[in-house]
Amino acid sequence: MNKLLRKQAVRAMNCLFLILSCGNCLAQETFPEIKVSYTSELQEGILKPDWLLSPGMAPFGNGNYTDSLVNHLDTIQQASWLTPQGDYPIFLAIWGNDTLSYAMLPDTRFYHRYDDKQKRKVRVLEVESAIPPYTRFIADVDGLTEREISALTDSMRRMKSPQDTLMNCTQTCIFYALDALFRTHGICPDPVITRNTNFSKTKELNAFFEHFLEHVADYPCHYKKVKDVVFPDNSIIAFVNGYNLITHAVFYHNGLFYSKNGDLSPFVYSTLYPLLKGYGSKDTPVKGLSKTGKLMLGQTLKVYTLNHALYRLRQ
Repeated sequence: MNKLLRKQAVRAMNCLFLILSCGNCLAQETFPEIKVSYTSELQEGILKPDWLLSPGMAPFGNGNYTDSLVNHLDTIQQASWLTPQGDYPIFLAIWGNDTLSYAMLPDTRFYHRYDDKQKRKVRVLEVESAIPPYTRFIADVDGLTEREISALTDSMRRMKSPQDTLMNCTQTCIFYALDALFRTHGICPDPVITRNTNFSKTKELNAFFEHFLEHVADYPCHYKKVKDVVFPDNSIIAFVNGYNLITHAVFYHNGLFYSKNGDLSPFVYSTLYPLLKGYGSKDTPVKGLSKTGKLMLGQTLKVYTLNHALYRLRQ
């Protein structure tokens, strides 16, 4: 009797193992690989002696706020138009007769990428985790049902980041510098300036800088002219081109220059030279550039600090 029970027990365990194994196979076929979005892979191999390792999207300030940017706006309205790519919402931050329009990336979105192996476009799901530091994850979802996508979205929202710090996001250099400046001074820039927002009209930036910041100095966009300049701590250095448009911005903090370029993680520099070589008209190789192309490069460095009289700051 005991031998018979043992045989039945072994058969039952084998059947259970088979069921679980098949279940795992089905799950692997149904649910795709989940990856971190906006990685720092493009940074490999371009570090130089005057470049320091990227700190990722390390937060500035201590999270204790004494004022908020929205306290100094008249209103925020949703625009009647969307972004040209992605159809994401645009909002209008309004003060007086001026406006700063900004686009907001949703927590969950779909887009298409071209797969070289399959030689076709693949639908991609991107989800921001609800767990700090709010890393975004992506997965290919071609062939999944809406119910499966919904379950996958819920799983991605609960995923933990492989790092303690958010390494990257879509925030551009100018909003990155503004974000750092405001948070360093204990001013919350949400919801206008966040990791998921970006300005949509460059020409509107000048009015924003001149009102909410204080313009303290101008310098030629030339390393030889600025290499010995002592910039104010916690300031923004804006690269302004020949059309009076801000094309790049750097946050200067504790003797270091913090800069973010497109989809790359922020870099920290010990000198302005690499930035002037990339964005300035004097240090960037301009051979073959048209007159218009040269004017698009930085001509002037405008230095801004916080407009202290406007805000309620820590004593």
